[in-house]
Amino acid sequence: MKIALCTELRNVEWFESRLRSLFDGDGQLAIDELWNENQLAQALRRSRYHAVVIAMTGARGLEAAIQAKRLAPETPIVWWSDDKNFALIAYHLRIPVFLPADCSDQELYEAIKPIMKWRCENANCAMQL
Repeated sequence: MKIALCTELRNVEWFESRLRSLFDGDGQLAIDELWNENQLAQALRRSRYHAVVIAMTGARGLEAAIQAKRLAPETPIVWWSDDKNFALIAYHLRIPVFLPADCSDQELYEAIKPIMKWRCENANCAMQL
């Protein structure tokens, strides 16, 4: 599984550790760490991802979400934000998962589970959820 993680540098280890704990047992997990919307745009032009995870505050997170949706419209996007008012914007952008930055691991797992299931069904993966 290949994930683009776009988050501010000070948060990258915390968010990455949460993602890795969800995918424990997937020896093929690759996370590209990106620190701003420009790096995300470049990565989406170069590579294909199973999911894009955006964990940024304020307008920078919004810009990253817009970029991701425009450049990879079929790729599932998970948007973590410290501003719950962006949930309505996520809905209008047709971003399937919007989570508050303080969400529980269970909420994150439930949001990511369909992406994992889709990957397994389409890749004949033996991993069970």
